[in-house]
Amino acid sequence: MSERGAEAPEREFIDDAYHVERPGADLYVEQVGPALAPPVYYLHSGPGYHSHAFRELVGDDLESFRMVYADQRGGGRSYADQPFDIDVLADDVAAVVSALERESPPWAAPLTLLAHGFGATVAVRAALRHPELIARLVLVNPWCSMPMLARTLQRTAAVQSDQTDAALPPEGALADADALDPDELIDTAFGWVAAKQLFDRLEFPNPAARMRLEHADATALLGPTETAELLRPWHVDVLADLPTLLCDVVVLVGTGDGTAFPDQAEAVLTRLPNARSGLLDVGHYPWLDDPEGFLDLLRAALTTP
Repeated sequence: MSERGAEAPEREFIDDAYHVERPGADLYVEQVGPALAPPVYYLHSGPGYHSHAFRELVGDDLESFRMVYADQRGGGRSYADQPFDIDVLADDVAAVVSALERESPPWAAPLTLLAHGFGATVAVRAALRHPELIARLVLVNPWCSMPMLARTLQRTAAVQSDQTDAALPPEGALADADALDPDELIDTAFGWVAAKQLFDRLEFPNPAARMRLEHADATALLGPTETAELLRPWHVDVLADLPTLLCDVVVLVGTGDGTAFPDQAEAVLTRLPNARSGLLDVGHYPWLDDPEGFLDLLRAALTTP
């Protein structure tokens, strides 16, 4: 592990970048905030995305927390030289935590995983595999079932391309969802409507928010253009893991995010009857559509016992 700007471990404020070496990967990590503040590990969406845009757009508002921004292997500034699965991504979280514990001041409070979109699958699996490390999950517009997301995309693409008769029935009316091949559904959906156009339709009720995100993405310093990818991404599903979690869970959902609401949100909350939840009239990136409302909910989720 290498560190930029290392100082005495007693310093009050941390603002460092690290490379954490893992089998088959080099993970890029940033840590910023007061050393004694509650630690929060941000897990971005994807797979194959990055943490830069979230820090760029929200980081200044979270400086009262000790934030960890880590690009997952195969995305952003983190490299992977061989294919990997969701368990490897979950174990990467534990490896980063262990490395930071060695190289920086110890946590002053239990760790929270703040996960967005696909990051929720990583957070749930990390909490299942490493329960001793994680006290709380805050899941923002979670995708805990990629096969369910594939079905959502198929329905939306069918409607957008005037193939309404070919659209799948709603989730509650499906006779056997497990019999549907998510790879085939995605191939069909993206054949009808381009992937970006489809996600934009579902995630952004406000076009101005999409433009802000694209501007932030354009400033990201990305890693290698060729890197190994997640194995069978559309088959990843952690819904069955949810009832076995030992940590606290908070679920924040935007009612304008067609990728997460209502199907993913209902599936998650049905399996977590004791989870706290909050709704906002926003899209997939709530910090763009309603920054003040989202940050109020987020701070409460991160600090309320």
